[in-house]
Amino acid sequence: MYTMIVVDDESEIRHGFCNFVPWSDIGFSIVADFSGAQEADDYLSRHAVDVIVMDIRMIGMSGLELIEIEAARHPETCLIVLSGYRDFDYAQRAMRFGVRYYLVKPVKYAQIMEVFTEIRHELDERRAGPAARPESADSIAESENENPNIRKIREYIHAHIRDVTLDGTAQFVRMNPYYLSTFFHRCTGEKFIDYLVHVRMKEAARLLTTTNMRIQDIAHQVGYSTPNSFARSFRLIYGITPREYRHNGVKESP
Repeated sequence: MYTMIVVDDESEIRHGFCNFVPWSDIGFSIVADFSGAQEADDYLSRHAVDVIVMDIRMIGMSGLELIEIEAARHPETCLIVLSGYRDFDYAQRAMRFGVRYYLVKPVKYAQIMEVFTEIRHELDERRAGPAARPESADSIAESENENPNIRKIREYIHAHIRDVTLDGTAQFVRMNPYYLSTFFHRCTGEKFIDYLVHVRMKEAARLLTTTNMRIQDIAHQVGYSTPNSFARSFRLIYGITPREYRHNGVKESP
């Protein structure tokens, strides 16, 4: 059972988060909850826990201050932000201090279960140690293959290459878009948008060398509204224009 504390000055939210989720069923035990970051800091100076869930804006010491202190004191602790603000600056600063997830209130029950199930898997792997992980250069790929959500995301992208979006993919796999982006990057080492561009360019390269489709039609087929934007992306990946690629008969993948 992994230990967790919750820090939030909104008593109803704190109470609901602590009591309305079957934490023991997914491997967690809430050992304490606090209405302020200073109280939590006093507790954490004497106790180490596996997970901290905290708000950002609180009276007195802020959540960001607590995050900075705890990241230095117990770098192995998993830090989770539960905030009412969709603020990129807050999220960026939190991530800089090692926050793994930034959840926006009101967070749905399904999202809580999904996020904390993933956290438990991460903690299980860490507890098992290096021996539990393959040491080959293919270990990341093997890990991806074992994760059904990564497979679902990839399959969705390939099936909807023309009109896929982050929001649409997130809705399909029932994730928050911000969480999906973070989750995909953590599991694959590649940003969602970079993977999408590579998939589109690989399909474009295939169409250029195996069909007589017009370049503007290929651009539309792989999700670009104009041939110029398609050509710019293609050149960034392959170093040459789509026309040159077709003329040269290049077969390499990006």
